[in-house]
Amino acid sequence: MTARMPVPLADPTDPPPPVPVPYLGVWRRSLLETPTTQDTTSRVLWLQTPRWHADLRIPEGRPDFSGVNRLAGCDDAQLAWLATQQGFCGLTQVDGERCTWHRQMDFQPANGSRDAGRMAFDGERVVETGIEADYLEIWERLPESRGGTAALQLAAENGERPLRPAWLLIAGDCFMFVRGRALTLPRAADLSSLIARTRPERTQLLAWLDVEISFGRRNGPAPWRIEHSTLPFREGQTVTSPGALQRRGHQLVVEGEAGRRWMILDWTLDAGL
Repeated sequence: MTARMPVPLADPTDPPPPVPVPYLGVWRRSLLETPTTQDTTSRVLWLQTPRWHADLRIPEGRPDFSGVNRLAGCDDAQLAWLATQQGFCGLTQVDGERCTWHRQMDFQPANGSRDAGRMAFDGERVVETGIEADYLEIWERLPESRGGTAALQLAAENGERPLRPAWLLIAGDCFMFVRGRALTLPRAADLSSLIARTRPERTQLLAWLDVEISFGRRNGPAPWRIEHSTLPFREGQTVTSPGALQRRGHQLVVEGEAGRRWMILDWTLDAGL
């Protein structure tokens, strides 16, 4: 196994230009159509700040995870279903109607394809059509996601550089917390096929599935509670508390009790966190 190294931090001095204002917020997908499928039941959420995005896709048919409080407590069927989830985080580039999502972290393995769509906005609704793949998606903005945005990348935890990348994105009253893997997955069509082909030991399988992409809301004095997550046992738990994140200058947010320091990648908030 390759030795783990501290994750590189994004360069805030060299990001893409900000996306147009209509992109900002959290978008819920209401429809996916391809030549062979139609999906209106998967839970799909996309949070967009001026330069960064996070995306969570939980398919229908999730098994019962009652009584499971950690990944190692999952049985084989539960682990197999977890591998079918999708989600990613990275930089967003807009050129006219074309939007490209450059993934810095992906729940699924890289398969050589790019993520780009043609976007047509109509108020609180946007229709996305594929450029390099044949699909159509309809997205609707969550009203509570309107307002200021922020994108933070974990820079230090308890005084040390993190071994796993993590981001915290905010849009209005919504947030997404993303924590990636320590190591990159081998290239494959998807995670399920990678597992079927390589038959990893259980320890390796758990490491591949140990990716958190969580969505929730931050409401006044209440803790930031997770509503949906790639790790089902995280739902109902909290990410942080109001007032715990304190901005320090132009580049740093300090989360005192958790011992974490976050680098600011985007910030359009009028007030603190």
